[in-house]
Amino acid sequence: MKLDLHIHTHYSGDSLITPDNAIKYAKKKNLDGFAITDHDTLKAYHILKKKNRNNDLIIIPGMEIKTHIGEVIGLFINEEISIRNNDFISIVEKIKENNGLVVIPHPFDFLRNNRLKIDLLSDDLIKKYIDGIEIINSRIIFKRCVKKARKFNKSYQFFETGGSDAHSNEEIGNGYTSIEDVNNSFESIRECLLANKSKSMGELSSPFVHAKTVFNKLKKGLYFKQHI
Repeated sequence: MKLDLHIHTHYSGDSLITPDNAIKYAKKKNLDGFAITDHDTLKAYHILKKKNRNNDLIIIPGMEIKTHIGEVIGLFINEEISIRNNDFISIVEKIKENNGLVVIPHPFDFLRNNRLKIDLLSDDLIKKYIDGIEIINSRIIFKRCVKKARKFNKSYQFFETGGSDAHSNEEIGNGYTSIEDVNNSFESIRECLLANKSKSMGELSSPFVHAKTVFNKLKKGLYFKQHI
């Protein structure tokens, strides 16, 4: 099974991907499905559930949430996670309470100030709260960041995910998660992930996709609002 477990729609402030195009380009890239991981909202997931009438694709509910020490992804969550208190432990406990799995996105990508500051977490907290780690995030520019994530995970053996972190249509599927011995149910996918039957796959996108993200913010009028 081939799943892109990190896609943003226009319900994230820096993406222009519509729900319709998320479906269209996922099929074009021969994905079996994807996770919608918009920033702090599940709006796109509820729309996509209705659009995916024939269950042609597996669409997993997720959120990328900025905690006080950086971002985490919650996969398979039952409902939207409140971000009123963005303390790391508060957020990850809410993800767990909502039947979710906690994944570290784009770890060790030193160009992103929103990366999770893993060094601020004790070994016990890492083992208690983290379920998976995104090895390949296609928006990472330097391959050494991917190598560092692989090396880090040798100590913990979290399940691997791969994702495009797509903010534009063409990026969808550049990074993906390959899962063995699985069927189309959420429960089967969860079990296979937790049994370490997944592999992070794909390629890095062109660095120019980051320039497109800035353009997206400008186009949506959010960039200047956030910097006033």
